Amino acid sequence: MISEVPIMEVTVYEPSKDKHRGEVIEGINAPVSEEMKKRKKELRKHMTEQEKNLWYRFFLLFNDRGPEFIHQKVIGHYIVDFCCFELDLIIEIDGGQHFTEAGRAYDAARTKKLQYWGFEVVRYSNKEVNENFPGVCQDIINRIEEKAVKVFQN
Repeated sequence: MISEVPIMEVTVYEPSKDKHRGEVIEGINAPVSEEMKKRKKELRKHMTEQEKNLWYRFFLLFNDRGPEFIHQKVIGHYIVDFCCFELDLIIEIDGGQHFTEAGRAYDAARTKKLQYWGFEVVRYSNKEVNENFPGVCQDIINRIEEKAVKVFQN
């Protein structure tokens, strides 16, 4: 059940040009396979409750007032939960499979590659989203504001 949470105050930023769509970065602009397109659609269709909460109760509202986030975006050969190209910021919501030995190893390699491409990867557990939704939203806002200051100073 989605409970009511007050809408967070968000500073409005003017969007910058999305550098990843116009700049060739090795591996990041690879053509998206039909298999990846199918997987992305499947993930969008079957979002977890935590992803739904963040998407419908935070990011969609935030997108009207701040940098744009995209849900289930293919980057290279990965699909990330939420991505803001303007700020090179990826938000991941981790369920139980991410806390196994294999899951942690895969996530570490994946994060390393995404960082190589210039992204900051921030992870929250399903438990964090369930138990502290306002705190997670505020942490994301803080990260966005911190990154936006750096982006718009350059």
